[in-house]
Amino acid sequence: MKWHSICIVVLLITAGWVNKNSGENKKVETFNAKTDPRRSKVEAICSSCHLFVEPDVLNKATWAKGVLPAMGTRLGIFSHKGVLYPSNIGKINTEGIYPKKPLLSKVEWQKILDYFNDYAPTAIPVQSRTKSYSIDLQLFKAQVIRGNPKPPIVSMVKVLSKKEYCFYDDATKNLAIMSIDGKKLATGIFQNPISCITPYKNGYLLSTIGSIYPSDEWLGTIVYAEILENRLLEKEVIRQKVERPVQLQTGDLDGDGSEEIVVCGFGNNKGGFYWLKKSGDKWQKKSLKMVPGAIRTQLLDIDNDGDLDIITLFAQGLEKLILFTNDGLGNFSERNLLEFFPVQGSSYFEMVDFNKDGILDILYTCGDNADYSVVLKKFHGVYIYLGNSNGEYFQKYFYPMNGAYKAVAEDFDGDGDLDIAAISFFADYVNQPNEGFLFFEQKKDLEFEVRSNKETENGRWLTMDVGDIDGDEDPDVLLGNFSIGPTTATDAIIYKWQTGPVAMILKNKSKP
Repeated sequence: MKWHSICIVVLLITAGWVNKNSGENKKVETFNAKTDPRRSKVEAICSSCHLFVEPDVLNKATWAKGVLPAMGTRLGIFSHKGVLYPSNIGKINTEGIYPKKPLLSKVEWQKILDYFNDYAPTAIPVQSRTKSYSIDLQLFKAQVIRGNPKPPIVSMVKVLSKKEYCFYDDATKNLAIMSIDGKKLATGIFQNPISCITPYKNGYLLSTIGSIYPSDEWLGTIVYAEILENRLLEKEVIRQKVERPVQLQTGDLDGDGSEEIVVCGFGNNKGGFYWLKKSGDKWQKKSLKMVPGAIRTQLLDIDNDGDLDIITLFAQGLEKLILFTNDGLGNFSERNLLEFFPVQGSSYFEMVDFNKDGILDILYTCGDNADYSVVLKKFHGVYIYLGNSNGEYFQKYFYPMNGAYKAVAEDFDGDGDLDIAAISFFADYVNQPNEGFLFFEQKKDLEFEVRSNKETENGRWLTMDVGDIDGDEDPDVLLGNFSIGPTTATDAIIYKWQTGPVAMILKNKSKP
């Protein structure tokens, strides 16, 4: 949970705190979180930068030790009552993030702390499912891809074409392009972790993230590479010092017949979402929204006017799904499709038509749990929002899945409707070791049977892609094992991951 700007309204509303005996001296138990006299001021301060989060969403300890100290630093408060609040102040690319002077007095800040402490529960409810998943998934056969003795740190997997796929393992700094029979078609050594690969011209576009973990050092790159004698080699460095890019998309945005590159520069405290246009020998940057957290984008003609629009999911506090509508010349206007509160942990989306009405719907996951509120949350999971002809979206399906990280919709079983393959990176591994991969088979309209299997316990899946890997005309699933990182898993489970496969193919058996 992060705050990316401090609005001037914070300065204006603090004068309205109740300082006299207007109810402040009454016992807290006579009020609730919404009727408490402090509520209007607390909500105004928090809502000046993001959607307000109700106290009962997180427990007392998470508010006190994680979220509120981080909020305090964005208000220019770096310590309180002898407690030092951690921050990145003074580090690279943090200029303008932290106010030089406190925007609230100590008394005003204490009122915020007390408000959340008074109404936050000691513990928050665990997820509750109306119907649990079963461990009897028979549609797929697991094929294990072994790496080397080092614990796998797979930051990217991709189905490139029929019978070809690739993965990048940061443990070995190696990108491997593979055939389905296990043959290495090409390899490349990249010291900078690869976050995305996409076919482009006669080769591939690659984004390297610089730092897998949160960082304000912009060490990412965007490069073009081609295969020469079974080696993937850089041919052009398109952009350097990129804000931890996590995804690239290509398409003709301005109608000139050439492909531009859309960049999700996730960043950390700062970031950027923009596109790059080739002009002579140089690439020009065209900004769309210069905030951190751009995590996933799609290029689609949403308004059916013949040009490509852009739909992008932002995380990092200002969590929104935004439509950038194209005028056909590369000029964009933006509109929020969905907005979430800042501890949502948005992780992925895709636009697909679930109910076959010709209007694209939204498949969405939230489950990022490695920030200031590292507790299992009942609202993490897989969502479906159906769209209407007015461009509005309404939630029609939710399945709780701790730490949900990605979900892909395809007709996996060939029965004419969309099923879902989903992964979690912050699952409840102790109590649900199979929650890291779930398969949703649609039985009736938006009614799913959810299953998993034992094989997928053997990795911690950060990345997933779907495509026809074995060439039999049905979609398979490719999983990448990122075996390190923050988790509540036991040592035995972590050992299983770290000695497990670098990747796994779930071969679809729906066709003989």
